[in-house]
Amino acid sequence: MLDVEFKCSKWKKRSVGDSRVKWWNLIKENAMKLSERITEEGAWRQIEDTDTMWEVMAECIWRSAKEILRTSRRGGK
Repeated sequence: MLDVEFKCSKWKKRSVGDSRVKWWNLIKENAMKLSERITEEGAWRQIEDTDTMWEVMAECIWRSAKEILRTSRRGGK
């Protein structure tokens, strides 16, 4: 005979994930700063390969948005 007991937690633990950009902070003044920063960094204009250009452009936008709009943590405490 085998006795088995399953314990189920009523409250599921949250895990902390990656940070995300606070896009709701994209108001007029922040939008101007963000567009200026992206235009200044425009290094992707010299790249001929479209896949590489897309990756560089996305990284530039992500990095600039993180600096200007800040980030928040996902998940629990």
